[in-house]
Amino acid sequence: MRLLLLVGLLGLVTVSCRRPKELARSSFPIADTTHATVIKDNGSEELKKFTDSMLTGIRKNHIDFNSFSGRARFAFENESDSKSGLTVTVRMKKDSIIWISISAPVIDEVVRAVITKDSLKLYNRLKKQLVLRDIDNAKEMLNIPFDFNTLQDLLIGNPVYLTDSVYQVIKTPSVISFSCDNPEFISLFNVYADDYGLQQSKVMDKDSAVKRSCEMTYGDYANIGSRRFPTTRRILVEEKSITKVALDFTRYDFDVPLSFPFNMPSGYKRI
Repeated sequence: MRLLLLVGLLGLVTVSCRRPKELARSSFPIADTTHATVIKDNGSEELKKFTDSMLTGIRKNHIDFNSFSGRARFAFENESDSKSGLTVTVRMKKDSIIWISISAPVIDEVVRAVITKDSLKLYNRLKKQLVLRDIDNAKEMLNIPFDFNTLQDLLIGNPVYLTDSVYQVIKTPSVISFSCDNPEFISLFNVYADDYGLQQSKVMDKDSAVKRSCEMTYGDYANIGSRRFPTTRRILVEEKSITKVALDFTRYDFDVPLSFPFNMPSGYKRI
């Protein structure tokens, strides 16, 4: 699944921290179906009119940017490990570069990574390790086949794998739930009924034998000019085990001048 390089980066951080809080799994799709209306997928004009209007509303909420800089509190949990008290700094130049730095209390920065459409550069200060890979090799190393655009959308808070192939539409007074079809995945979405803001999404492999899924919950929206930016994220990846990530942005700036430093450390073991 082309998602969550961030989770792979976290696996390289070896810091002993408190157990993270507020990583409980959210219900998906709509939990409260009181007064729900199922819009039948019968090729009717009613369905087409509704879905066209909904998709237009969702796409009006698309967060566009030239550059982005943000800082967030970070927590991470799986069946064998848990970390909290971490800070992640993200810098992005649209469609060009993603720069990520992960810091821990007292010891400061532990991981820095630069991701482009062609390459991954990463170093781990604690393990004295250096990674220099093209994207295809990076996918194999992290066991996460991802693409740049998906990671960019996930970090900025845009829907991932949203298509025009909408079906299974359920409308309640507060939330609309629907599914999207694309060649590799099935995507489920919950959006707010009043403004089509993204509440939750889930991506699953079409191959039922793979049994992989990723749920993303978005909240605490902040208005920044014409943008509505979700400052909290809860991410749950399920394959053989469950991985939970909490991301709470405390700073976020758009279209400001940025640098993307990556000084190659000497004496590190290349892996």
